[in-house]
Amino acid sequence: MDFALSLQALGEELTDDAVQQVVQKVALQALRGVVMKSPVDTGRFRGNWTVSVDAKDTSITDATDKGGGETIAKGAALIAALPPYRTVWISNNLPYARRLETGWSKQAPAGVVALTIAEIESQFR
Repeated sequence: MDFALSLQALGEELTDDAVQQVVQKVALQALRGVVMKSPVDTGRFRGNWTVSVDAKDTSITDATDKGGGETIAKGAALIAALPPYRTVWISNNLPYARRLETGWSKQAPAGVVALTIAEIESQFR
């Protein structure tokens, strides 16, 4: 909640273009963070991160992306075209995503989302 309030306060001090740039940079950093922190076996979890605008994308694909580059590129294209003052959703809807976030994987025992959010929040302190 504090992070959202910090972003809101920052937004009140910036021009519309500057707000858009901040939103795009933070969204791209969040996407890169969760994708690259995702544990990899087959690459399916890493390949199922999606970016959507104003509503959560609830789809699940058969995509695999062990390196993460394709997933990031696809999401980055949506982020780059993001209309001003819109909500960006980054989600992974695989049934085991919650287990991975809560320490189920030895590759990512601290999860991926919480770590990424903590990294981004630290930049606003």
